[in-house]
Amino acid sequence: MPNTLGYHLVKSTYGQWLPGDDRGHWSEAWDAQIGFVEPHMLHPGDPVRLRMAEERMKHAPVWMSVDMIQAVADSVSECVVKSNGGLAVAAATIVSKHMHLLIPCGGRDIDRTAKWIADQTTKGVHRDTAHVGPVWCKGKWRTFVFDQSHWENVRLYIERHNSKHGLPVRPYAFIL
Repeated sequence: MPNTLGYHLVKSTYGQWLPGDDRGHWSEAWDAQIGFVEPHMLHPGDPVRLRMAEERMKHAPVWMSVDMIQAVADSVSECVVKSNGGLAVAAATIVSKHMHLLIPCGGRDIDRTAKWIADQTTKGVHRDTAHVGPVWCKGKWRTFVFDQSHWENVRLYIERHNSKHGLPVRPYAFIL
């Protein structure tokens, strides 16, 4: 098995990528009317499932403000510092509906690390802004990066994402 170079972690804000979305969805969902959706597969858009997911939402969809984005960036930076060298970020973008992090493999469990980052960024948003309620959707999207070309492609994708949103290519001080 190849060595893991790192991880591409994506968190969407609450309500921004629901089961049934036209872009497809990864949700593990059961419903008595439309059955079970297999986990860990990209499923096509489904307007019935999307409507049902929208009806089940307990809060409005979250679009992060500039202040919320800054609180997330500050919290990710705090996570890097608190990890005492166990967490680094090689590329990042944080925009109104989601964030991407390219994280080098550092021996930490990526799923626990992703949960910690989500928890800390939510606390940061609640502490530093007027936002109450959820920030992130349940779960995450993450891929394992095994080779240098994949690593570079993810880094470039994130940097282009920043440029597309009018940000510097590498806007965050916590990036390696």
